[in-house]
Amino acid sequence: MLRIVFDSNVYISALLFNGIPGKILDIALKNEIILITSDEIVTETVRILREKFKWPEHNIDKFVRWLSDISENLRPAIKLNIIKERESDNRVLECAVSGDAGLIVSGDKHLLKLKKYKNIPIVRPIYLTYLIKEE
Repeated sequence: MLRIVFDSNVYISALLFNGIPGKILDIALKNEIILITSDEIVTETVRILREKFKWPEHNIDKFVRWLSDISENLRPAIKLNIIKERESDNRVLECAVSGDAGLIVSGDKHLLKLKKYKNIPIVRPIYLTYLIKEE
């Protein structure tokens, strides 16, 4: 089964706006992929939900519990400094490498411009909907 890391922007888009990110999160819920995350990705997602979107704490707690139920949470043993423009994007790469991911899904321009890292493709959310339909 395909092991995938979602960037925090995918979670936020899925939670707040649904659309394609919501559909790919449904793919994870149906156990069609193995979703990999880390404390750093979860913390970044929570920070944005709290600070930028003023999400209530009970919704944040619910999201964190729910995500821990549907994903494999890793503690990456490596530290990378590949993306200089935004340090937090390196946490996604660390998680993907440590978790032996086959794909990174992101809407982040800094990650997307890499196209791949260590043979792990970095793609937009819509790509995953095509990939799952083909299998």
